[in-house]
Formats: sequence, structure tokens, C-alpha cells
Amino acid sequence: MSKILIIGKENAIRSQILEGYLKKSLGNLAQVYSCGVEPSGVDPQAIRAMAEDRVVIAGQTSDELKDFEDFSFDHIITFEEELADKGRQRFRNATLHLLSIPALDGFGGQERQEAMRHLRDTLRLKCSNFIDQHLS
Repeated sequence: MSKILIIGKENAIRSQILEGYLKKSLGNLAQVYSCGVEPSGVDPQAIRAMAEDRVVIAGQTSDELKDFEDFSFDHIITFEEELADKGRQRFRNATLHLLSIPALDGFGGQERQEAMRHLRDTLRLKCSNFIDQHLS
């Protein structure tokens, strides 16, 4: 069983969405966690966008990276080089994967929800590619 940690900055959107897709796709084949260096809670628009795709992330928590320091992982997934450096420092035995996906800023509004849907769709594809390339 693979153990996967996704490290985001706030653990509010990208990492939460990717965690949701990986959990749904892999089921009992992997343990999937996400965390942030500055956790801020799961973004309500991310929850809504995922619900539209029939993936429930409403119960996921926004955890902090330091909560996982005593864990070991097979794969670390991050979105920015700064986050990749933190992953390399803490989890030397894991394979690091850098997905260069920009953060989504702002709060509320229809335009942001559309941007959230686009981000969700991008992460769904990245999830599928990750599974095909590294877990099949």
C-alpha cells in the first residue's frame, strides 16, 4: 500500500482537491494525506466544485506539515519549488513530485468559482496521470 502526502501552502484548495481525487481513485490501495505549511481551512468553493464532480471533500481537514514529521511516505506531491524543498528536507526516502499548478487567489464570486472548476479539472487529469505513471 502506497503512502502519499500532498503538501500545499494553506492546504485549502489544490492539496484538498488532489487528496479527494486520489482517495476516490485509489480507495484502499493507498493512504492519502494532505497538509499545508500555513493551513487555513478547506475553501468552501473547492468543496462546492468537488461536489459538482461527485467527490466529497467536506469532511477533510486542513492539517499542518509538522503533524506528519514522524510519518514515512512513498510519494510527496507539491505545487511550488519552495514546498518541494520542505518535502525534500523532511521526507528524504520519498519520491518527490512537483506539479507546477498556480494557487487560486481571492474569495467568492462566480468568476472565482469558474476558475475553481478549471483548477479542479486540471487536478483531476494530474491525478489520473500520477496514478498511471507511478502507481500502476
